[in-house]
Order: sequence, then C-alpha cells, then structure tokens
Amino acid sequence: MSSILKVIIPLLLCSRLLAASAAEEYYAAVERHLRSLPSLEIGYRAKGPEFPEAGLEGRLAFRRPDGFYHDTPEWTHCEVNGEQWRLLKEQVTLLLEDAEGRAGWTPEVVLLSLNRELSPYDLVSQADGDTLLVLDAASAQVSGQVNMLFAPNRRVPKRIEFVGDEGVTSSYEILMWHEAVTLDSSLFAPPAVPAENVIDFRTK
Repeated sequence: MSSILKVIIPLLLCSRLLAASAAEEYYAAVERHLRSLPSLEIGYRAKGPEFPEAGLEGRLAFRRPDGFYHDTPEWTHCEVNGEQWRLLKEQVTLLLEDAEGRAGWTPEVVLLSLNRELSPYDLVSQADGDTLLVLDAASAQVSGQVNMLFAPNRRVPKRIEFVGDEGVTSSYEILMWHEAVTLDSSLFAPPAVPAENVIDFRTK
C-alpha cells in the first residue's frame, strides 16, 4: 500500500464514522421528540410512479396508547383497542379484522421504521439550512434507503423520500403537522355502511 493510501484510507474511515455518529445523535433526538407526543396529526402528499400524476393526499392520526388512523382517497385504515377496520370507499365496504400484531402504530414506529429495518447512516447540511437525515437498510433482506428532510432547528420532517436502486421511487411531502392535538374518539370508530357491506374477519 502506498504511503498516500495509508493516510487517505484512515481519514475516510474517520469521516464515515463521524457522519454515522452525527446521524445517530440526530435520529435519537427525532425519536425522543416523537415518543414525547401524546397525539399527532399529519397531512401529506405522496408522489411517485404508483400514485396519480398530481399526487395523492392522505391523513395520518396517532393517539397513544393504541389509536392509529390512516385515510386516503381510496381507503381508510384504523387500529384501536387491539382490533382494526378498513373502509374501501369505492365499494362502500367495511372490513373488520384482528389487529396485525405490529409492535405499535406510534409515530416513532411508523415514521422511523417505515415497515423496514433501517438505521441512521448519514447527516448532511443543505445550502438552504435544511438537514438531510439518511437512513439505510440495516439488513441484507432490505434494499434502498430513506431520506428525511428537516427544516432548520426542527425535529419535524418536511419531506420523506424512498430511494431504490434506480433513484427516488416515492416521496411524501408533509402538508400538515399538528402535535398534541385533541382527536375526537369518533375518528377511530368504524363508519356506518349497509349491513350487507360489512365483512367480519375477526377470530377473537
């Protein structure tokens, strides 16, 4: 190994370790903030090949300890008290189901895990003052990475991007972020539909 490489390689490794450490600290601060919220309401616009050209707007609501609500133009999904229901809007059909058994529909689980095994990889300061947190796959079974963009001095993401082998596959722009908001209990109750349109898959 040349003398130049002997100098450059340790410097590169040191730089990589520092970036990973900064990303881990930032990630931990975001996670602590999300864990501190008794409730959270989010509005978003999703864009990508699987969405309409103009994008798709949705709404998420979390209420500790176990209230989760996700509404889109096509369907609504809610989990509360160990049960879940789904509304298929076009079919006006209500599905009653057992809970999926996830660790929890909490902000920190949904926003930071994103149904994947991810770990903080890099932290990049943008020219406009924003901060980019890069999450990378934590196991060989998961590919791609997730980019989370934060405004200066905020622990609230303004955009979340999924990046695959061919570039950005989908992005979620945060349109609304309401913390510690009062959520009406009726939000988590199954909507009324004709009796013949209720399908009960519950086994408990």
